[in-house]
Amino acid sequence: MSPASLPWVEAWLPGARAQVLSRHHAWLIAGRRGDGLAHAARALAASILCERPRAGGACGECESCHWRTAGAHPDLLHLTVEAADDETFRLPTIKVDAARAAVDFATRSASSERGRVILVEPADALSLESANALLKVLEEPAADTRWLLVAERPARLLPTLRSRALRLVLPRPTAAQALAVLTRAGLAETRARKELRLHSGAPMAVLDANASEADLTEARDRFLGALSEPRELSALAWGQWVDLGGKLGRRQRFGAILSWLSLWLAERQRVLAGVPPRVLAVEGLRQSPEPRERGALLRYYRDVQRALALPDSTLAARVQVERLLLEFRALFTP
Repeated sequence: MSPASLPWVEAWLPGARAQVLSRHHAWLIAGRRGDGLAHAARALAASILCERPRAGGACGECESCHWRTAGAHPDLLHLTVEAADDETFRLPTIKVDAARAAVDFATRSASSERGRVILVEPADALSLESANALLKVLEEPAADTRWLLVAERPARLLPTLRSRALRLVLPRPTAAQALAVLTRAGLAETRARKELRLHSGAPMAVLDANASEADLTEARDRFLGALSEPRELSALAWGQWVDLGGKLGRRQRFGAILSWLSLWLAERQRVLAGVPPRVLAVEGLRQSPEPRERGALLRYYRDVQRALALPDSTLAARVQVERLLLEFRALFTP
């Protein structure tokens, strides 16, 4: 996907490139993954190494661009998490050996005057040991080396690591821009609008969800509907649903359940406070029974938020989902 296909990235790229080339060696690129954060960071790295950049973006035609698209650029290192297959689950962590290899890469001579680029994505997946391995080279950088640290949740980075980088923030798309991306991708406008509401206006999150397991959209609608009738909610059935398939599928379904539950709880709190919901239909939320104690509902919501903030894992995912949903039902039990 080119920057031109994401107009907010296209508009951000020239200014970001100018700052990176003129001001500092290390940059923390922050924003929402669902707004194309990774895409924007990779486009920025490509534009820095490009021999003939156009409007701030890479030309896609020069020798440097050909090397990059072939995955063989001598001056570009992509430091990222170790890949996993569907049966070998690994926490998304950038390990210390990879970080040390990046430090070694940063000390080499560049093949051109454009220097080297090290793209750390996602930087919030750096382990403590990995982050510490990078500190010295970020404090005493090699000449012509630029570090791009990509983080959706910068607060997870070590404070000492954050302090060594200047920050660039990817703006969010407008509603019209997000809708245009989805309709160009083939979604009907009515469905695109609904999906954007459910994904907080993040178009790439919608596309990622539609490219994943086909049953998630249907399951999401069933789950959100079931939450409005908590006494009929089957914790065991949803626990079984999370446990389907390989480990990566379980991880995805586990994260989806937490996200949907968090959304419903936030919307229910708004209705209880007399404020219109932002995403879900108000009728279903109003038909939901009154919780035994509103304070308990708010505490439960905070527990779900804490679970969402933890590193991705599927350890005992089925047990965790069943426990959460049983606790949810108890909030409405007379």
